[in-house]
Amino acid sequence: MRQNQQRQAQTKPQVMSQQQPQQPKKANDYGGFDPLVDKQMCKIKLGNGEVIEGLISAVSKFWYLVNVNGQVVIVNKAWVVSITPIQNPNTNNPTNEVSTNAGKASRTK
Repeated sequence: MRQNQQRQAQTKPQVMSQQQPQQPKKANDYGGFDPLVDKQMCKIKLGNGEVIEGLISAVSKFWYLVNVNGQVVIVNKAWVVSITPIQNPNTNNPTNEVSTNAGKASRTK
């Protein structure tokens, strides 16, 4: 009986490990709106009512890395209620032109 077991052990076909071709790694795209606020000044309102204002310097699946007055603050996205980008005042007016008609109603005759 022992010899029979040894023969079976010897006659088992050896399974060659097949290496599957490596799939390209997926990009870190989580399908959200993170690219809209990445590398921008923003106001982040948290669930406890606290507001953080700073530069969002990095984004991951669950976290924001925010630079606030030279300090690094890591914010968990689960606590975020809203994010409001702070628009640069020169974004809409790159030439710094001042409108002389600002706030005046136009009259037509």
